[in-house]
Amino acid sequence: MDQAVTLSDQVAQQLRARIAEGAWQPGMTLPPERRLAEELGVSRGSLRGGIAQLQAEGLVEARQGSGTRVRDDLSSAPVDWISWVLANDKLDAQEALLVIEQLVGLRRTVALHVLEQALDGLNAVELERFELLVEAQGDALEDPLRYQAIEHDIERFFIRLAGNRVVPLLNESLRRCFQARPKIVDAFMGPLHEHHIGNQALLGALRMVMGSPGQRSEVMSAMTSAVKAFEAQGLARVRKELEV
Repeated sequence: MDQAVTLSDQVAQQLRARIAEGAWQPGMTLPPERRLAEELGVSRGSLRGGIAQLQAEGLVEARQGSGTRVRDDLSSAPVDWISWVLANDKLDAQEALLVIEQLVGLRRTVALHVLEQALDGLNAVELERFELLVEAQGDALEDPLRYQAIEHDIERFFIRLAGNRVVPLLNESLRRCFQARPKIVDAFMGPLHEHHIGNQALLGALRMVMGSPGQRSEVMSAMTSAVKAFEAQGLARVRKELEV
């Protein structure tokens, strides 16, 4: 990998961290280029590369004659900005919980929408593929990393079945946000054997839809209730992890 690109990435990460932790508030002008490059121990070229990344992400803006400053409104930043905020060790626990609760709510909306669309493409072949995924996940209960990898495969299975072109991008961004706090992900999922019971229930629901298409609305209603119940339990574990 090109060293200049690597250094630019590192610079961008350091600059993001300063914005995330509040060292640079919205509207604040960054230090002069020469001084900031010396402070970070990089060349001005690498610094410019890092700043360019933040400009592309909507975090800073350059004004001729006024230098570079943090944007007044960070609402135009990408979803991934939340992952940088959560990764900040100085983030208040209550604030972290609020962000996580909002992410969970967004994830639920996306997941249920995808599930509804996926039911349109469900057939015997796809149902068998899902059965194999659930079975493989059951075999990975003692291997958390493998278990979570298969959970990702399950997410992609439903997204593919839904035929949605937008959700894959949003889903990956949401995953990166949650992965900023791995311990939170573990707490939210809870004991893997209990989590797996939920996927087995989902498999049973899909079988029911295949056997009795007329029960689709009832199945979706039941799945919505199950998802909300799982979230409530998961967030309770997150609160305990954050000591809120």
